[in-house]
Amino acid sequence: MSGANKEDKIARRRLLLIDSSFLMLPVSGGKKRRPFNIEDALFQLSEGRTLAVLDTTIEELEFLSRRKKGKKKLAADFALEFIRKSRIKVIKSDERIVNEIKMQAEKMKGWEIHDEILARMAKKLNAAVATTDLELMHRLREMGVPVYYLRGRKWIFVSGGP
Repeated sequence: MSGANKEDKIARRRLLLIDSSFLMLPVSGGKKRRPFNIEDALFQLSEGRTLAVLDTTIEELEFLSRRKKGKKKLAADFALEFIRKSRIKVIKSDERIVNEIKMQAEKMKGWEIHDEILARMAKKLNAAVATTDLELMHRLREMGVPVYYLRGRKWIFVSGGP
């Protein structure tokens, strides 16, 4: 394995993709309305990893910002601004994966499309995912993708696999 390929593989292992549900949590608050500091959470989770979002996650947040009202719109606006201000890396999704999923889109809801793209890209990039979405967490585990999710006030790491 050449030096460049080895470095690329190491960088991929250290990649942490952030789901829209995680980015929107400080405003949406979840069911228990607990205070949530996204900077502290990302600091705890990063541990030397590169934090990133997919371009399709940005598209999802922009869609929510344009089409939704109230708390959902505020949460999406907050997430977009947070990504910009924090200079979180934006990764372009593989067009083949996106097109494959969009061909199946009639059977899926909008958020399921974005979740499936995130799951497949995480698998392809050998990346972990931070999410607050339990359905997505279960899907990622089935695919063998490492997941960080919130339970109570603690972040739980679940390595991939059922």
